[in-house]
Amino acid sequence: MTDIYYSWKFEDKKNRSSLWYVIALSIVIWLIIWWFLTKQYGMSFIVLLIAWITYFIENNSDDEIEVLIWELWVKIGWSFYEYSRINSYSMIYNWENALLLRLNMNKQWLRNIDLMVNNDIATQLNKILPSLLEENPKWELSLSEKIIHLLKL
Repeated sequence: MTDIYYSWKFEDKKNRSSLWYVIALSIVIWLIIWWFLTKQYGMSFIVLLIAWITYFIENNSDDEIEVLIWELWVKIGWSFYEYSRINSYSMIYNWENALLLRLNMNKQWLRNIDLMVNNDIATQLNKILPSLLEENPKWELSLSEKIIHLLKL
């Protein structure tokens, strides 16, 4: 039987205001109309498809994600990741506040998995993870990731 070293849950739901949805919907409608009027029907279809897929994924995903650090693997939601599939990990901070645990994966199509943490969780994980995985302390949020985080995308 394997042991659980640490576990936590985090809320993965985006807390967006109604104004955010009004602005996003206005932009989507404006783009569809603009591309339709300029006879770029394919772009109108693509924007509509992307908006629909984003809405579908957001409404059908779990609001709370449970993460378990086991002796042999990491369990994130319903998925298991063996340590051999993970290259390294990084704690990403925004000033002095822990923001994310980033797992750098071996897979080509799934490069990084970002898990929300706080300072207490980061302190506990910094005691556990170095014995299981290699740490990459050089990861930071890129400009695009900061913008995505700010806009709650």
